Amino acid sequence: MAENGQIRQTEAILHAQDYLQILKNRWKEALLVFFLVFLSCAIITKMMTPRYTSTMRFEIKMPRDLINLAVGGDINPIQAEASGYDYMTTQFQLLVSEQNLIAVANKLDLPNELGMTEQAVAAQIAQVIKVEPVLGTNLVDVFVTDSDPRVAQRMCEAVAQCYKEVREEKELLLINEAISKRHEVLRSRQDELERKADVVRQYIRSGKYLQGIWSQDGRGQLASTAAEEQALNQLNSSKLTLESEISQMTVHVAQLQTLKDEELLSYVTRTGLLSAESYSSARVRELNEAYREEEELRNQKLIAGYGENHPIMKSLAEQHKSTQTQLFAELVGMRDAMQDQLEVKKAELVELENRFRQARGRLREKTLEDQKVMVALQEYSAEKARYDKLENDYIVDRMRLMAPRQTIEIYSTPVAASVPSSPKYKLNLIIGAVVGIILGFVVAVIFNYFDTSVKSLEEAERHLGLPVLGVIPQDVGLLSLNEGNSPDAEAYRILRTNVELKKSLFKARTFAVVSANAGEGKTTTLANLAYVFATAGYSTLMVDADLRRPRLDRYSEIETDVGLSNYLTSDIPLKDVVVKTNTPNLYLLPAGPLPNDPSGVLGSFRMEQLLSEVVKRFDIVFFDSPPVLGVSDSSLLVSKVDATLLVLQPRKMPLKALLRTKSIIQNVGGQAMGLVMNNVDISADTQYQYYTTYYSYYSSDASRKKAAEKVNEKSLNEEGAVAAVVPAKSAAKASKLAHVESEEGSDIY
Repeated sequence: MAENGQIRQTEAILHAQDYLQILKNRWKEALLVFFLVFLSCAIITKMMTPRYTSTMRFEIKMPRDLINLAVGGDINPIQAEASGYDYMTTQFQLLVSEQNLIAVANKLDLPNELGMTEQAVAAQIAQVIKVEPVLGTNLVDVFVTDSDPRVAQRMCEAVAQCYKEVREEKELLLINEAISKRHEVLRSRQDELERKADVVRQYIRSGKYLQGIWSQDGRGQLASTAAEEQALNQLNSSKLTLESEISQMTVHVAQLQTLKDEELLSYVTRTGLLSAESYSSARVRELNEAYREEEELRNQKLIAGYGENHPIMKSLAEQHKSTQTQLFAELVGMRDAMQDQLEVKKAELVELENRFRQARGRLREKTLEDQKVMVALQEYSAEKARYDKLENDYIVDRMRLMAPRQTIEIYSTPVAASVPSSPKYKLNLIIGAVVGIILGFVVAVIFNYFDTSVKSLEEAERHLGLPVLGVIPQDVGLLSLNEGNSPDAEAYRILRTNVELKKSLFKARTFAVVSANAGEGKTTTLANLAYVFATAGYSTLMVDADLRRPRLDRYSEIETDVGLSNYLTSDIPLKDVVVKTNTPNLYLLPAGPLPNDPSGVLGSFRMEQLLSEVVKRFDIVFFDSPPVLGVSDSSLLVSKVDATLLVLQPRKMPLKALLRTKSIIQNVGGQAMGLVMNNVDISADTQYQYYTTYYSYYSSDASRKKAAEKVNEKSLNEEGAVAAVVPAKSAAKASKLAHVESEEGSDIY
């Protein structure tokens, strides 16, 4: 577990490093996007019109108990409206409702001032007003934003004031209407009270009112009828229960009469009749359980692969059919038994109804006289209590109508803002910076995603299937013009060592140095690689086989009128076209005059003679070639030499082009020994940092030599200084040629 966690942590670190590497490689694009977004945000913010916000905080009061009772009930109409869960939310919305905003517009005389309709002005006000309730309280904050701070202040005050006026007007209307209705009901109740009082007086005068049977609150019942009422209630409960059972059984029996076999079994199972002991017998439930088990066993056998004609399956089928026949027979018996039970219950119901009617008649006869007196007294008592309450509430409400009402309580009044609330310059710039950073990173990732070129050593080896023999840093000039132990020379020595180790496997002495397209530094790479081989004691020959755009002669500062083209098109001996350079052991065969048909010249028989002759005279031979994808010359060349070195620059050529280059080399019979990663920015890319270790190794020696050079420069006489100008100019010219190789047009081939 710990090992897996460490692996995941390492993968996460590598993933983060990939994104950092993308930023390093695409920092220019990311920085450009950042500046564009940030600058756009700053300009837009500067162009925005300043707006001022006026704010006000007040509390929305719950409606007071101004009406004690509603007409015909016990609930205050205003309190009933305010008792809902969403009352406060509704009030917050009413602040910005069209009705309230129209009132605000009229209060400020905005329709006449702006020459617009009330609805249009209200719609404009709705765009500049914002209501924010304070969580957990009845407080509300109102914000009004406008380009004029005075208008924002007046509008903010008007919103609260208009809401207060509209609500008070509505509540006053409800109160007056409720009091008026209460007075009408009070007069009608007075007439009803007199009528009920007359009924009670008649019973008292007749002598039928017995003081002992009436409770003090007027809501009791006669003690002499309690037992009869209990018995009647029990009979009624039994009757209702029996009626319900008969109703259910009638439905079941009617349905069962129309069903047979499978449908009958499905119905009694679905309705629960099969599991009810009151309807089904133990035999039926036992057969049903056996039926289900046999069916499940048969399905299991089918799933296990048993066929229908298998002896076990046939036995199960016969047993299942026998159980089914017995079960269906029992279900028919169960249906008939339910019919008999239904008839018995119907008879019981008839008897129970007769008993109920008899008990009810006895109770009616016994309590009729006493109940009449009791009902009359209860009605009078209830009516008297209702009338007294209505009269008292009417008097109290008339008094409360004059009490002051408070619908809102203001805690902060709006003021004319002196500082604009928008645009928020600092916030907008911060947002612009953040968005610019994010978009810059996204653009960098998108550019990297759509960049199909080979970007790293690992990608080159993985996709091309060839080893990387050397990594050459950026801006490496000709080694013949620099110190032999410079860090740049060490990069080529590493390449030389890898070539030495692999050439025995390829049995190679002649090498073609090629690239997919022009401008990837193959000529400079060839010149420097040949130089380090020569300084190592190898007799080295550089052949400029680029008969379309030769450069090796200019790199070596050699001027000659003959070269490879002369050798291939005439009988001139090899010694007359090979030139010795200033570097020991290093020789050059220049291109010579440019032929009309370079492909035909390179494919001639004299080319075969050249290859066989140079391997006898030199330890190692390097051929400079035109780009593989440009012309067919390189295909002829790589098919004749022993091995091929492919020079490529990271992030330059698409992967498909490199794969095509490799395919061309292999199709013509060439042997691709490996890759040379040229012009690599090893300081910016972390994956190449281990190649920079030799730079620090050589730094101390380089600094000492640099100090010695300064001392020697001081001691130079005027004649020596003048003499040093000539080689310096030559070195500068050759170095410039090496550096501009990748800058010249790649559309030549």
